[in-house]
Amino acid sequence: MNKEHFLIELKLHLRQLSLVDQQAILAKYEELFETKTAEGLTEYQVTKELASPKEIAISILKEFNLEFQETKGPGNDWVEFSTMETQRSEVDGYHPYHEAYDIGRKPDSGFIRFFQITGVALLNLFFMIWLIFGWALTLFMGWILTLTFVASPLIGAYSFITLANSYGMFQLSMSILFCGAGLIGLLIMVPFSKVSFNLLKTYSRWNLQVLKGERAL
Repeated sequence: MNKEHFLIELKLHLRQLSLVDQQAILAKYEELFETKTAEGLTEYQVTKELASPKEIAISILKEFNLEFQETKGPGNDWVEFSTMETQRSEVDGYHPYHEAYDIGRKPDSGFIRFFQITGVALLNLFFMIWLIFGWALTLFMGWILTLTFVASPLIGAYSFITLANSYGMFQLSMSILFCGAGLIGLLIMVPFSKVSFNLLKTYSRWNLQVLKGERAL
């Protein structure tokens, strides 16, 4: 089972929940797939590590004090779509999942959409853009400092060769010490940068969902 099939089946089993709750849960598992595949796993391997969508749905519904209701379909665990529906998907972008997704969904009024878009714009303009800028500047300076420390033995070796005295030896020793600090900095900066990138990607996806009316503020 790939990621798309997994999320479709999970979506169908969670139809007792509100649209907002469904979106939050699906976004969590979509992000999990992205994280695992970035680590080198295939989508099939990720689904093998996870419980089945039905088991996950049962566990989640219990947290909402809801009793799981079996999804009607050809089988218990998977709803199979016909070949004709698949061909229609390839022709005009339609997918049966979209139909299930839209059941019971009411479009937001123009008044609500106006405040959604205005709220996101103001949030980004007066707060998030400065926070992201400061965060990016911190990352940039951190990488510059880390790489400088890592490369410092080159400067120390040059000083030792040109000076050939105790001061040159002192500079070489200090450069090796700074290099060690730089290597520790690399161990910190790599995961820190990856987490920062994932947060920015998640926030950007949330902005797009709100602007498209697919998600409430």
